[in-house]
Amino acid sequence: MSKFFRICTCLMMLAGSVLPSYAIWLEGEGQAKIIDGQVDQARQQAIQDALLTLMYRGGASVKSLQVVKSGVLETDELTVRTNGEVYDMKLLVETIIDDQMTVKVAADIFPLNTCEKDSYAKTLFVGPFQLQKREHAQLGGVYRTPEEVSQRLFHRFKLKSKRVDARHLMTRQIAFDGRYANDIEPQMLKVARSLSQQYDVQYILFGKINDMSSYNETSTNLLGIRSSVKLRNYQVKLYVIDGINGETILRKSYGSNREWPFDVTMKLDVTGETFWSSEYGKLIDSYIDQSVSDVEDALYCRQSLATVVGLYNGQVVINIGQTNGVRKGDKFELVRQQYLMHLDGGLRGPIFNADQTQLKVVSVQSDRAVLATERYSDMANIQIRDVLVAVTNDPFAIDENTQ
Repeated sequence: MSKFFRICTCLMMLAGSVLPSYAIWLEGEGQAKIIDGQVDQARQQAIQDALLTLMYRGGASVKSLQVVKSGVLETDELTVRTNGEVYDMKLLVETIIDDQMTVKVAADIFPLNTCEKDSYAKTLFVGPFQLQKREHAQLGGVYRTPEEVSQRLFHRFKLKSKRVDARHLMTRQIAFDGRYANDIEPQMLKVARSLSQQYDVQYILFGKINDMSSYNETSTNLLGIRSSVKLRNYQVKLYVIDGINGETILRKSYGSNREWPFDVTMKLDVTGETFWSSEYGKLIDSYIDQSVSDVEDALYCRQSLATVVGLYNGQVVINIGQTNGVRKGDKFELVRQQYLMHLDGGLRGPIFNADQTQLKVVSVQSDRAVLATERYSDMANIQIRDVLVAVTNDPFAIDENTQ
């Protein structure tokens, strides 16, 4: 195996403590012998060899090609610990010398242990998208685009994301004060807490389609012949709010334009293939895919706040479970919420303070877990809607048995 890989514990700890955990494209090599002319099989074995090396749990490190945040190169030449999951992979180079297959791969890895928080899948409520100007939907009669975008985004999370547990979908519009039509974020912050409690989720996602207008673009070729094409804009802004903390975690805008190939009198079904197979539909769909990735990046190192939803027989029920990665034996700690009085008379916060009351998971269901306190008397300190956080081990502790 290439000397490209090396142990570098100090740099690993430095990288983990300074940088947030975003998608990291790492490069590695793998080898396999070609037996009986089975080139395809050798290729798969060599790729697996390269990926296993990248994922090696023994404290190995690799040199990063780049650290990518929202598609933008943040830094390079970074050494990180490769304890994570492969999210995507590209085969870069393949060579065969003397029946020996060598491949070089680039893998998109989310390092699981570069966060000091838990690795549970985050619970998400996908809310409605609003259309800023209804008249923009008149071309094609695509008035239901916001509802369809919400639905597609929700199902894309369900289909593709292992790190986000999209639990509920709401396409029905939320009535807001018309005075704040141009800025719905403050009003969403007001309703996020109640939505979080009602649907047993921590994060609330919603969006606003700011522009679906169209215009004609005229050009002249070398022969002096003029031609015109109708283009249509698509500008959308995405928000993710922590409904427990009451803070906005992500604000992200997407926007471009594509040709609108349909007749101006044609009415389209935004749930149909005709709309989504057009270049305009593909543009919107690409932003849905990008939104899933951006939300995963934004929530990856956020601490999961589990909410107490039930008390019975001296035990505690919380709102995350097996789907989120909770396992029997996991430990949680009770935290107290404290709200601060602001100068304007309103409440700000909450601020969380550890209570020192620890609990252990004794049974797990798909979206629930049952916990027991270490001391039965601690049950008197726990109430419905209390918040628990996971008790994690040192993320950079190296198991001596794997060295």
